[in-house]
Amino acid sequence: MKYKTIFERCHNIIQDREDSYGDARPLHQSIAKRWSSVLNGKLRADIDEVDVARLMGELKAARMDHTGFHEDSILDQMNYLAIAYRLQRDDE
Repeated sequence: MKYKTIFERCHNIIQDREDSYGDARPLHQSIAKRWSSVLNGKLRADIDEVDVARLMGELKAARMDHTGFHEDSILDQMNYLAIAYRLQRDDE
């Protein structure tokens, strides 16, 4: 598969999710608050929405470590990293 095709598939997935759930920032901010609450006292600082996107990418990587290659998992991982990049860059 060509890189362009892979990235087009990623784009289509992100667009579908955005159409269904809206912009990623509010959701990832909500997850960050919940995770920070659960991890209160175990971390030195709260996590933010960029951390959430990066950690979700790591979750997908761990899933592949455990179950092997699955196209949807690697595309999801790529998309979470793209979300992390966008959220970080929007903050600059």
